[in-house]
Amino acid sequence: MARQGAALATLIESELGDTRTLRVLDVACGIGTQALPLAARGFRVTARDLSEGAVVRLRREAAARRLGIDAAVADMRRVSETVAPGFDVVLAFDNSIPHLLSDGDLEATFREFRTVLRPGGLCLCSVRDYDAIERGRSLTISYGERRRAGEIFRLRQEWTWEGTTHYEIAFVIEKDGAGGPVLVLRTVTRYYAVSVARLLELMARAGFVDCRRLDETIYQPILIGRAP
Repeated sequence: MARQGAALATLIESELGDTRTLRVLDVACGIGTQALPLAARGFRVTARDLSEGAVVRLRREAAARRLGIDAAVADMRRVSETVAPGFDVVLAFDNSIPHLLSDGDLEATFREFRTVLRPGGLCLCSVRDYDAIERGRSLTISYGERRRAGEIFRLRQEWTWEGTTHYEIAFVIEKDGAGGPVLVLRTVTRYYAVSVARLLELMARAGFVDCRRLDETIYQPILIGRAP
C-alpha cells in the first residue's frame, strides 16, 4: 500500500501539479489498497465499490488510521449517481475494468468517469497486459502459503477460458489438515481479456484525450486519459 501510494502520488503530481487539495474518486476501492495511502498523503478521497463487504472493511481500516474517506457501495457503471462531479482524478486499479465483459459496457463506463471529472482531470486505470498471456490455455497460479496461529494455508488461482476473449478465475484457499487439504474459500469471477490498445481506443471514444500507456510505475500497466 505504501509503495503504491507513493508511486501514485508521484504520477498524479507529475500530471496535475500540486496534490495537496486534489479530489480523488476510487471507483473500485476494494478494501483500500490505493484509497488508504492516498488519503494518508492528504488527498481528499471518495471510495466506491460494488462489494458491501469490501466497503465495510475499508471504513474500518480508515477509522483505525484516523483517515476521513467517504466510502459507499456503488457500481462503477453508474457511479455518478452517488457523487457530485468535479473530481481531479478517477482511479480504477487492480484490473477492475476487465470485470466489464463487453466493449459497450467499457465505453459507457469510461463516459461515466468523464462525467464526474473536472475539465483536465485524469482517468487512471491499472490493468493486466493480456497481450503477454497465452489465451485459451487453462492454468493454475500458486500464491504460496501463509501461516496463522500455527496453521498453514495455501492460495491459488485457477483459470478456465471461454474461447479466447473471456475467462473465469476461481480463487482458492485451502488449509493443511491431518487428512489432507481442507477447503476454506473458493470464489469465482469472470473477466474480459481486453487488450491495452483496445482499452485506449475505448477511452478515446468516450471523450478522453492524450490516452496512453505507462509501464513500470506499479506491478501492472497504467492507462491514462485526460478529460478535455
